[in-house]
Amino acid sequence: MELRLKEIAKISSGATFRSRIEAHHNGGVRVIQMKDLGDDNFVHIKGCIQIEHSALKPDQIVKIGDLIFRSRGQNNSVALLNEEVTDTILAAPLLRLRPNKFKVLPEYLLWWINQPSSQNYLMSRSEGSTVKMVSKSGLEDMMVSLPSMKEQIKIAKFFYFSQQEQKLLEELKNCKEILTHRILMLMASKSRQKASNKKSGFDETTS
Repeated sequence: MELRLKEIAKISSGATFRSRIEAHHNGGVRVIQMKDLGDDNFVHIKGCIQIEHSALKPDQIVKIGDLIFRSRGQNNSVALLNEEVTDTILAAPLLRLRPNKFKVLPEYLLWWINQPSSQNYLMSRSEGSTVKMVSKSGLEDMMVSLPSMKEQIKIAKFFYFSQQEQKLLEELKNCKEILTHRILMLMASKSRQKASNKKSGFDETTS
């Protein structure tokens, strides 16, 4: 079965700020910005700034299970909010997707939107000469293939473990590079020491 995204998720725009967002240490409202969406496709709440905000609009407040869409730029992927939060909103141009959990699993929708064919569709719907941007209507019209909930769970789990594997492989690669660098530096240091010792011995003999 295929449905349009707007049939399985409610999409809302982020809050618009007239000027630069100023942080207030005692502010009671956290703001999710583009920088808070990690490469791991999760929202990093700890990095959010806090502001003073008196009138929170329900459509701008986020909760666990929401997906945050990067509507601007070359990367039009989504990130999942996977922890409980209170009094937290998102800033435009980010869009909030709230999946209908009776129809679609948030983790499955995360995979579907971020996979290549969906990204190609979103790229085709992006507008702008310098900075590309996908409109809310362009996102809403995206078709989503919906298997059974049981299959969605399987796909979401497989996707998650695949991501974890890639993360571990990347960490292993970095560790090997660091270890290789240290070994080579140690070899170079020993080589310099041997050369220095030989030179010292030669000087003593000739003197």
